[in-house]
Amino acid sequence: MGIVLLSQTENMLKVIATAARVCYSGLPLKELLSKYSEEEDRKLIERVVGMGHLSVVEHGVMTFKVDSSYKDELFKIMIDKPFLKISDIGNGFIVSLNLRTILELISEKPNLRFTKKISKFLPDFLFRQKNQ
Repeated sequence: MGIVLLSQTENMLKVIATAARVCYSGLPLKELLSKYSEEEDRKLIERVVGMGHLSVVEHGVMTFKVDSSYKDELFKIMIDKPFLKISDIGNGFIVSLNLRTILELISEKPNLRFTKKISKFLPDFLFRQKNQ
């Protein structure tokens, strides 16, 4: 089985971009959600993440089914990453983590099998950050 993506935040790009704008805009939420195009959202996230402001990408969450062969790696990651949620399901694990945690794993623990596998599921709007 390996690693299977079970779910992710719906409309993740819009959610993250809106979270970034809420901090600096006086516009009502309804307007923030409708005013900006997908391309404007992408550019904003690229700029914000490129400047190292990863808190906004915490609004994006991904949940995976992970087979038991990753158990040792998951426990190593848990020590450093408190925002990783792991549930034992007998023949494997359900693992939930936000995009910031994924980006940090790619930077800090790129050689782990778990990191390599989940990095393939990163949304395309973070593609440039993944390859930097």
